[in-house]
Amino acid sequence: MIIIYYIFLSLVSIYICYKLGDWENWIKYYPTILFFILSSVVCIVLTYDHPLWLYKPQILNHTFTDLLISITVYPCTIMMFIPHLPKKLPKIILHISIYVAVYTIPELIAVKLGYFTYHNGWNIWYTIIFNYIMFPIIILHYKKPLYAWLIALVSPHILFFLLKIPYNVIR
Repeated sequence: MIIIYYIFLSLVSIYICYKLGDWENWIKYYPTILFFILSSVVCIVLTYDHPLWLYKPQILNHTFTDLLISITVYPCTIMMFIPHLPKKLPKIILHISIYVAVYTIPELIAVKLGYFTYHNGWNIWYTIIFNYIMFPIIILHYKKPLYAWLIALVSPHILFFLLKIPYNVIR
């Protein structure tokens, strides 16, 4: 049942993206899609032996579930998030908040169902804060990729410091 939940989330993302995504201009979003996926993979690798969260394994293990979401949900997110980005700051904040909710609610459901667990100091509040940081970085990458890459290079160090994750846990 657990894997069905994540496959369902992936298929819903693909369907909504098929209906609402900007497919005519997908090539414009491709670098940001890759940035998002690569950021996720780096997080998977860096925290492999000291995970912050885990998908409860069933058919697919945690890593494969993480990758399933990375290659389905994340590209769909970019294809809908960037093209519908408003111009004025109050509306941008609302747009980001909607996406933070869209990312947080399924996680909360998965936690309640026992399909997702937090570890090593991570919790739902860190997820919300992380999402409020992640979506502006996605916007920044789309507009000024070099700045987003600089932030991406520094972010793991800040996260490791805040959560007291020792560097020797990195493979």
